[in-house]
Amino acid sequence: MKKIKNMDVKPPAKKAFTIDTDPDFIKLHTLTIASGKRGGGKSVAVANLLRMAKERDYYDKVYLITPTYGSNREIWNICGIDDEDVYEPTKGVLKDIRKLIQSEKDEWDDFKSKKEKYKEYQKLVNSKNLNLENKDLLKQLLLYEELGFYDKPPEWKYKNEVPPRLGLILDDCMGTDLLLPSAGLTKFVIAHRHHSEIGISVFMLVQSYCARESLSRPIREQTTNLMLFKLVQEKQLQKVYEESDLPISYNDFIKMATEVHKEPYCFLLMDFAPKDPSKRFRNCFNQYLPYKEQIIT
Repeated sequence: MKKIKNMDVKPPAKKAFTIDTDPDFIKLHTLTIASGKRGGGKSVAVANLLRMAKERDYYDKVYLITPTYGSNREIWNICGIDDEDVYEPTKGVLKDIRKLIQSEKDEWDDFKSKKEKYKEYQKLVNSKNLNLENKDLLKQLLLYEELGFYDKPPEWKYKNEVPPRLGLILDDCMGTDLLLPSAGLTKFVIAHRHHSEIGISVFMLVQSYCARESLSRPIREQTTNLMLFKLVQEKQLQKVYEESDLPISYNDFIKMATEVHKEPYCFLLMDFAPKDPSKRFRNCFNQYLPYKEQIIT
């Protein structure tokens, strides 16, 4: 077979919308769905995942949309959710979230601009030809004073000088106005990595993987990680398997899920974009599960 020259596909030098994570942590940004019955442990598991992410400085701020924050405050305290970052699942809440993302991006751009101005300031004050009788120079120095450069260099509000790394949790939102077609949830989620050029990770907690008032199929098909808690209905498991394009047979999938779900509150974590094929399946977060890959036809 003859190969055509100069027709290779070249990837970009740097991947956009990503956060560097350690080898055993999932890729970020992520669209994660946690699916399981009420009281099965979804909120606790997601709260701990975000706690671990924050401990590793993967997130600077996490927003929470839920109608049940008052009764679940202790759970969300695990990952340090601030009261001011909690929102009700209204029809227009995603517009508010988009504004918050844009505001974070604007602050980042403003910080970068100030850093460049600070470099100019340092170059100016260290110049051997500094003439304080120059009126234009004095105006420039006054501007630098107003920017606070006389006291200290500009400081970024978060720990690391990188674009803001944001997360969003949706919990107990089934049946609320947020799930109305006009609320724009599907569009928001599908574009989650691209919002304001910095993106946002989305964690969606649902009692039913597939239902009329639950997540749309486009959202389910965009999922990068599925935390599957014990499901009672066989049809739900079948739906998960049909839409997940897994490299194992249905019987092997059921065996794997059954084994994991023997322990209360445990979940099968399926990573659809693993850093390595051997890391595709986990029992909770800390145990990789071996599997025999099969060609499914």
